Amino acid sequence: MLRALELSGFKSFADKTRFEFPAGVTAVVGPNGSGKSNVVDAVKWVLGSQSAKSLRGKEMVDVIFNGSGSRGPLNMAEVTLTFDNSEGRLPVDTPEVHITRRVYRSGEGEYLINRQPCRLRDIRDVCSGTGAATEAYAVIEQGKVDVLLQASPRDRRAIFEEAAGISRFKAKKVAALKRLERVDQNLLRLADIVDEVDNRLKNVRAQATKARRYKQFADRLQELRTQVGLADWRSLSQRLIDHERRLDSLAEQIAAAHAEVEIKEVLAVDLDAQITSTSEAIRESENRVAENRESIAANESAVQHQRARVRDLERELQRCRRQQAEMHGRSGDLVRQREQLAERIRAADDEFQERHAGLTVAEQDQLARTSQLEDFRQQQASYQAEYIEKMRAATATSTEIDNLEARIDGINGQIAQNTAQLAESADELAELDRKIAEIETRECEVDDVANELLRQLDTARHTLVERRQLLATAVQEAGQLRERTSAARERANVLEELQRRFEGLTAGAKDVLMQARSSESGAFGQIAGLVADVIHVNLESAPLIDVALGESSQYLVVRTDAALEEIAQQQRSTVSGRVGLISATRSSVPAGDDELSQREGVVTRATEMVECESAYAALVQRLLGDTWIVENLEVAQRLRQQIAPTTTLVTLAGELVRGASLVVIGPRAASSGLVSRRSELRVLREQIVELEAKLVGAREGIEQLETHIANEEKRVATLTEHHQAAVSRRSEHRVERKSAQERHRQVGRRQSDIERRLELARTDLDESTRQRDDSRGRLAMLEADLARIELQTAEVVEEIARRQQGYRQFDDQITSSKVQLAKSEERLAHLREQLGHVEQLQRERDASLADLRQQLVHCRQRCDEANHAILRASSEIAELYIRKERFAREVVALTGQRLALRQEHGEIAGTIQQVRATIHTLEDEHHREDMAASEIRFQRETVASRLRDDYGIELAELEHEPTDEERRQREDVDAEIADLRRKLNNIGNVNLESLAELEEIENRHQSLSTQYTDLVQAKESLERIINRINVDSRRLFAETLESVRVHFQDLFRKLFGGGQADIVLEDDADLLECGIEIVARPPGKEPRSISLLSGGEKTLTCVALLLAVFRNRPSPFCILDEVDAALDEANIGRFIGVLEEFLTWTHFIVITHSKKTMTCARTLYGITMQESGVSARVSVHFDDVREDGHFEVRDRAAQGDESQTSDDDEVQAA
Repeated sequence: MLRALELSGFKSFADKTRFEFPAGVTAVVGPNGSGKSNVVDAVKWVLGSQSAKSLRGKEMVDVIFNGSGSRGPLNMAEVTLTFDNSEGRLPVDTPEVHITRRVYRSGEGEYLINRQPCRLRDIRDVCSGTGAATEAYAVIEQGKVDVLLQASPRDRRAIFEEAAGISRFKAKKVAALKRLERVDQNLLRLADIVDEVDNRLKNVRAQATKARRYKQFADRLQELRTQVGLADWRSLSQRLIDHERRLDSLAEQIAAAHAEVEIKEVLAVDLDAQITSTSEAIRESENRVAENRESIAANESAVQHQRARVRDLERELQRCRRQQAEMHGRSGDLVRQREQLAERIRAADDEFQERHAGLTVAEQDQLARTSQLEDFRQQQASYQAEYIEKMRAATATSTEIDNLEARIDGINGQIAQNTAQLAESADELAELDRKIAEIETRECEVDDVANELLRQLDTARHTLVERRQLLATAVQEAGQLRERTSAARERANVLEELQRRFEGLTAGAKDVLMQARSSESGAFGQIAGLVADVIHVNLESAPLIDVALGESSQYLVVRTDAALEEIAQQQRSTVSGRVGLISATRSSVPAGDDELSQREGVVTRATEMVECESAYAALVQRLLGDTWIVENLEVAQRLRQQIAPTTTLVTLAGELVRGASLVVIGPRAASSGLVSRRSELRVLREQIVELEAKLVGAREGIEQLETHIANEEKRVATLTEHHQAAVSRRSEHRVERKSAQERHRQVGRRQSDIERRLELARTDLDESTRQRDDSRGRLAMLEADLARIELQTAEVVEEIARRQQGYRQFDDQITSSKVQLAKSEERLAHLREQLGHVEQLQRERDASLADLRQQLVHCRQRCDEANHAILRASSEIAELYIRKERFAREVVALTGQRLALRQEHGEIAGTIQQVRATIHTLEDEHHREDMAASEIRFQRETVASRLRDDYGIELAELEHEPTDEERRQREDVDAEIADLRRKLNNIGNVNLESLAELEEIENRHQSLSTQYTDLVQAKESLERIINRINVDSRRLFAETLESVRVHFQDLFRKLFGGGQADIVLEDDADLLECGIEIVARPPGKEPRSISLLSGGEKTLTCVALLLAVFRNRPSPFCILDEVDAALDEANIGRFIGVLEEFLTWTHFIVITHSKKTMTCARTLYGITMQESGVSARVSVHFDDVREDGHFEVRDRAAQGDESQTSDDDEVQAA
C-alpha cells in the first residue's frame, strides 16, 4: 500500500511538502491552476517517466521549481514515494520501501531505493507486475479515459500484461531476442572466419611441408659448407704463420740498423748543439758590440736634449713672474666691488620686510569679508533646495492628475470594449457547438478506415515474415553449397598441385617429364605421360588398380618404339634416378586364363575396371590383362596354387598375390596412389561443375525471393503510410475536437471574465475620479509655497551681489601689494646673486696665484735635474768605449772554434746515410711479406665472414681435429654441395615462416572452433529461455484475461445497473501479440463501439475495466485525476459505491472538484497558492468546500479551534 508522498522543489511545490495516505480514499481538492495535477506528475515522474511532454514540459529540468515573483529558482527537484511492504508484495526485503528520484539544474539525475543509489531499470523491476509501473493502470489522468478506451487493441494489451505480471517477462524476452540476434550475427561472422582460417591452414600446411624439405637440404648444405670453410681456414692459417715468421726476422734486422743510426744521430746532435752554442756566443758578442755603439750614440743625444731643456725652463720662469704681478693688481678691484654690493643688499631687505607686514594685515581683513559672503550663499542654497522640493512635488502631483485623467479615459474605453466582447462571445459559443458536432462525425468515419487498413497491414506483415523465413532457408542452403564447392575446389587444387610437382614420382621420371614438357618435337615429344595419365578408373576401383599396377603406374608411356630407344640412349648416362619407359605400340600379351572368371570369389578381370583410348588398349591389356580382382585374401590363397606364375590377384581389401610365391599385404594407403589421385581429381571436377550449377540456381531463387520481399516491404510501407495517415487524420480530428471544446470552455471562461472586468472597471472609475480631485487641491497649495520662496531668494541674491562688489575692490588692492612685494623680493635676490659672483671671481684669482707660485718652484727643480743628467751621461760614454774593444776580440776567437766542429759533423752524416740505405732495402722486403700476409688474412676472413653472414658460425670457435667425414675428397664434397644447391633451386620459393605460422594458425583454428561451439550452445540456451518465457507468458496471460473478463462483466452491470460488456481477443491463436477489443452495451441500448458511448458511459466503462484489473491483481495504489468530471450525480453515486468495495485491496487517491465524491474520502487535502506561483498543502474543512469544488482557506488561528483539523493539516471527512 502507498503510505506517503514527499515533494521538494518539484514544479510549483517549492517547499518540502509531505502527503500521508492512510487507509481508504484520499481526496485532493483545490481551484484550477493551484497545482493538484503536479501531485500526479510527481508520482509518474518518480516511478521513471522519461517523457517531458507527458509531464507538461519541454525538457526534464522543467520539473524543477523555476522561481516566482518573491522567490528565486531552485537547483534541484526531489520526489520520494513510500510503500508499506509488510506483506512482501514488492521484491525488496524491507518492511518499508522508499523510491526516490532527483534531478539537478545541470541535467544530471539520480534514482534511489531505500536511499541507496540504483538504476532506473531497478525501479522498473521493483514496480513491474504490481500495476504501479509508469505505463500501467495505477494512474488515470484527466482526459486519459478516452485514450485508454480508444487506444488500438495492441496498445491496450499493456494493461493486461501488467495485470498478468508478464511485463517483466516481456522485457526479458526482448533482451533475449536482441542477444539471440547478436549471437546469430556472431555465428555468421565466425563461420566465415573459420572457413577463411581453414583455407589458410591448408595452404600453410602445404607450404610447411615444402619448407621442411628445404630446411633439410639447407641444413645439410650448411654442414658441408662449414666443413669446406674450416679446411680452407686451416690451410690459410698455416700459410699466414710462415709469412709472420719471415716478417719477425726482417723486423729484427731493421731494428738493429735503426739502433746504429740512432747512435750516430746522437753524436751528430751533440755536435750540432756545440756548433749552435758557439754560434750563439758569437752572436751574443756581436750584439754586445752593437749595443755599446747604440748606448754611446744614445748618451750623446741625451746630453744635447738636456741642454736644450735647460734653456726652455729658464724662459718659462720669466713668464710666470710677469703673470703673478698682473694678478695681484686685479684682486684689489674685486674687494672694493664686493663691499658696495653688500650695502645695497641691506637696503633692499628692509624694504621687503615692510611690504610683507602690510600684506598680512590686508589678507586677514579679506578673510572676514569672505566668511560673511559664504553665510549669505548658504541661505540662498537653502531657499533653492526648498524650492526644488516643492517644484518636484508640484510636478509629481500634476503628472498624477494627468495619469488619473488618462486612466479614467482608458477605463471608459474598456467598459465599451467589454460590452462589445460579451456580444461576440455569445455568437462564438453557438458556432463552436455546431463545429464540435461536425468534427465528431468525421472522426468516426476516419476511425473505421484506420481499422480496415490495420487489418490489411497485419496480413501483409504475416506474408512478409513467411517470405523472409524462406529467404533465410535459401541463403543457408546457398551457404552450404558454397562450402561444399569451396571444399571440392580446394581438394582439386591440392591434387593438381601434387600432379604439377610430380609428387610421388622418382627423380628420374621427374627429369624426363620436365624435358618432355620443354620439347614438343623429337623423341621427348612422343611421351604421352604416365601410365596413370592414359587410363580412367572410377573412384571406388582406383585403389585396387593402384595396387595392381604397383610401380608400373609411374612408367612413362612412349607412343613409338623408336622414340623409346632414343630416349633410353640419351638418358642412360645423364638421368638422376631410375625411370621406367613403356611402349604403347607393342602388341599385347595374350589374355590369361578366362576360366578364373567362373571361379567362386572372383569379382572381375582388372581390365574391366579401366577405360582408355583405343591407342592405349594394348598397353592396358599388357599391364592388367592377367590381373584379377577377388573378394578377399582367403580366395586368393586358395587360387594361387592353381594360377600361372605371371597371374596377379588383388583383393577388395587391397592385398596382392602373384603366382605361388609373392603376397603383399597392408592398407591401401601404402600404395603410390597415382591412379587414385587422378580418379579423385576427375570426380572432383565433375562435382564442382554440378555444385556450381546448383549454386547458380540457388542464387536465382534468392534473387526471386528478395524481389518478392521487396514488393511485400513496399506494400507494407504503403499500407503503413496509409494507416499512419488515417491515424494522423483521426488524431487531427481528435485534436481539432478537443481544441474546439477547449475553445468553448475558454470562451465561456472569457465571458465570465469580461463580466467581472466590467464590474471592476466601474469601481475603478469612481476611485480614479476621487483621487484626481484630491490631487488638484494639493497642487494649488504647492504653487503658493513656490511663489513665497521665489521672493525670499531674490532678496538674498541682491545682498550677495552688493557684498561681492566690495570684496572684489579690496581683492584688487591685495593683488597690487603682492606684486610690489614680489618685485622687492626679486631685486634682493638679484643683488645677492651679483655678490656671489664677485666672491667666486675672488676665489678663482687666489687659486690662480697659488698655481703660479707652484709652477715657479717646479721649473727651478727641473733645471737642476737637467744639469745633473748632463754630467752622468758624459761619464757613461767613456765606459762604453772601453767595453766595445773587449767584445770585438771575443768574436774572432769563437769563429775559429765553430769551423772545426762543422768538419767533424760532416763525417758522421755520411755514415748515417749508408746505414739508412740498408734499412730502406730491408723495409721493402718486409712490406712485400706483409702484403702477402694481409692477402691471406683477407682470404681467411672472407671464408669466415661468408659462413658468419650465411649461418652465424664463427670458424675460429670450431677449431678441432679433422673427422673422417671432413677428410673426404674435396671433389666429392663440392659435388654434393652443387647437388644440394640444385635441389634447393628446384624447390623454388619457400616460406620458412610457415613452420611457425602453422602452429599459430592451428591454435587459432582450435580457438575459433571452441568459440563457435560456445556460440552454438549459447544460441540453444537463449532459444530455450525464450520458449520457456513464451510458455509461462501464455499461461499467465490466458488466466489473467479470463479472470479480468469475469470481473469486468460483473462490475459493468453494477456500475450501469445492468447491461452487458465483454473483453474479446482479436486472434486467439497468438496470445502473446494479439490485440484486445472491448465491447459494451449499456442497459436499454444496442451493442456499440466504445467510441460511440457518451462521456459518462466511457468513464464508467473505464472504471469497470480498471477495477476488474485491480480485483484480479491489486495495485498498491490508484490515482484518479478528475475522472468523475463527466459523471452526473447518479453515476457519481454508483462510482463511489464501487470504489468502497475495493478499499480492502487498493488505496485510491482521487483528485476531484465534486463535493459528492469528497464524501467518500477519509482524508481530505487542499492545494492552494497563497503565495503567487508556489503551491502549498493546507487544511480544509468539509464545510468550506463549495459546490464547484473550490474552498476558502481559513486563518491558522481559526483552524486551531476546529475539531476536525489535525496537526498535520489533514481533515477527516467521514
